[in-house]
Amino acid sequence: MRKFLLLILILMGADARISAQTSTTVYQAFVSNDALDRLTFIDVLTGAQTTFDFNGDRYLLLEDGVMFFDYAVNRVRMAAPNGALRDHPFVQLEGDARRIDWLVHGDQVAWTLTSGMYPALVTTTWVANRDGSNRREVLADSTGEGVRAFPVALDETHLYLDYQPDSIGDITPFRQYAALFSVDLTTGETQPLPGEPGCFCGAAIGAGRLIRLTLAANLNGFDVRVVDLATGTQTVLPSLGVYTQGGDVLIAPDGLSAVYALGEITNFGTTSQRLRTVIALIDLTTMTQRVLVPAVDRQLRPLGFTDGALLLFDPGANRTFKADLSTGTLAAVSQAQYLGTVQNS
Repeated sequence: MRKFLLLILILMGADARISAQTSTTVYQAFVSNDALDRLTFIDVLTGAQTTFDFNGDRYLLLEDGVMFFDYAVNRVRMAAPNGALRDHPFVQLEGDARRIDWLVHGDQVAWTLTSGMYPALVTTTWVANRDGSNRREVLADSTGEGVRAFPVALDETHLYLDYQPDSIGDITPFRQYAALFSVDLTTGETQPLPGEPGCFCGAAIGAGRLIRLTLAANLNGFDVRVVDLATGTQTVLPSLGVYTQGGDVLIAPDGLSAVYALGEITNFGTTSQRLRTVIALIDLTTMTQRVLVPAVDRQLRPLGFTDGALLLFDPGANRTFKADLSTGTLAAVSQAQYLGTVQNS
């Protein structure tokens, strides 16, 4: 395990240089999936490791550690590279809630609590500052249709959610959405996003845009709608070909590009499920797209952008790769899912 994890230190050496030049210790975080998940922090300067073993889910990297759900204690917890482990101070299951989902943006955190049994689900949605101040309920919703509100994106004025079919989103090969809408954080007003509800297909919200996959004519794969959320204007990019699955849309932090995954799946939901994946790259300045990574016989899920490359995770092989954004060439990064870097002073 150590040699596979340390490979990323070579491929992403800037973190080690930063650590060497300052008094801040920089760590890289990984999750390796087995009977238990192993969360590992590696000091990029010394190679020293801190590890945890969890029955966990929904690992989210923050500036000083990793936030996740721990099934062993039914709590949202925080793990730090110094070995500290604690409950999150306020993002937790409450009352008769059976599921919690969350996202973090800047100084804010949003989370949803789902209770009830299918199809009579009730979801309450909360937003607070990261320090727990200004906590307020922004939405309480019950459709009676077996869907729950699921947080998708957050900015200074709006929270964006999806009416997610319960549990389906957890088993599809890529993240997909059914009916996206916004909640005004000041007034509480809800509004469907342009063109919603849509197909159960991929989407992302960021840099003032909605990027939404839609079923192409004659079921010829997926077109891509790029919508300016301020003006409502949109551009439609035609399908790259016939695929049965499309999702995991990811917008680059600079807002200049985006990626998504396309797939052909067989024996869906069974132990013999097989998937071929194509990764597509969208240029948001020219409003064009192309295949970045041609079809491979593995499931690849976009993780994030880094230094002219796209990080991808293969859940079946439990490996992280990176694809060159110019050539699409894949290179192995680690025998684990790479979460990113955190710092301890």
